[in-house]
Amino acid sequence: MKALLYAGLGVILLGAGLYLQFGTPGVSPADRLRCEQAIEKIYGGSDEAKYTLLPKCNEPGMVAMMDARTGGVGAEQAAQAIAAANRTDLVGILINCALIGAGIGALGAAAAASRQSKRRSEA
Repeated sequence: MKALLYAGLGVILLGAGLYLQFGTPGVSPADRLRCEQAIEKIYGGSDEAKYTLLPKCNEPGMVAMMDARTGGVGAEQAAQAIAAANRTDLVGILINCALIGAGIGALGAAAAASRQSKRRSEA
């Protein structure tokens, strides 16, 4: 019974962590579109710059940088905005990794509980 409970909890935690880490976009579609439009506006004539920068519009730091660039803010304010966006992204990644780790731990506990119950039934 314990093993089944741990296994269920492990699957739920692992699934939630993996979904949040890999199944959700890093930024909202509106933020991504705004970033892509800013890159088109600023680097419209350079295919190389667009090719390099457009895929990065799914990163919160890139969105913050392009918002700062199009907003005409100073370097210090832009750096603070980028750092805040990256810090928020880092916290999200840490939470996702904690969920994944807890899921793996719960699955390990399920395996240990299963082995223990088998030993008890054999004795």
